[in-house]
Amino acid sequence: MISSTEYWNQQAQQAITDEEAFTELYEYFFPRIYHYILGKTKDSSLADELVSKTFLNMYQHLRDYDPNRGAFSTWLFRIAQNVINKYYTSKAYTAHVSWDEDFNPADPQQITPEQQYVDKERDDELKAAIMQLPEREQRILEMTYWMNMKSNEIGEVLGMAPSSVRVALKQAREKLKGILEKN
Repeated sequence: MISSTEYWNQQAQQAITDEEAFTELYEYFFPRIYHYILGKTKDSSLADELVSKTFLNMYQHLRDYDPNRGAFSTWLFRIAQNVINKYYTSKAYTAHVSWDEDFNPADPQQITPEQQYVDKERDDELKAAIMQLPEREQRILEMTYWMNMKSNEIGEVLGMAPSSVRVALKQAREKLKGILEKN
């Protein structure tokens, strides 16, 4: 019996010429990539756009995937991260606070523009702190908290034992706490 990682590696190889294998890859990885990107961007319409670019890049470069160099899932998540990085370093991105058109300052439940700004600043600070961690720890945090993946699922994606994922997650949280306390 082959592992899940080996199965998806084989599917990726077959998807170069087999439309059914490609469709299966897409259907399996789409929700994972979407949640990953949504967790990074916090914007569903932007996530839709970046997911499309991710899968277009995957399709265009599928022949370049080499299972001897790593799991297909790792390769695909790297494409997604590159798409995100490219977007945020392009001129298409300008940081701003989105203000609801129906903002009502008299509503005590309404989040004020000032609170939106504070929340965005806090999110930006957290993202900056996470970016200071090693890539593997960043991915483990993202998969745990933004994608709600369990340690065995993360281990499968990253080629790690679930117990190693839990240890790495604990270490990543401790490092992140230290970085945030310094700021």
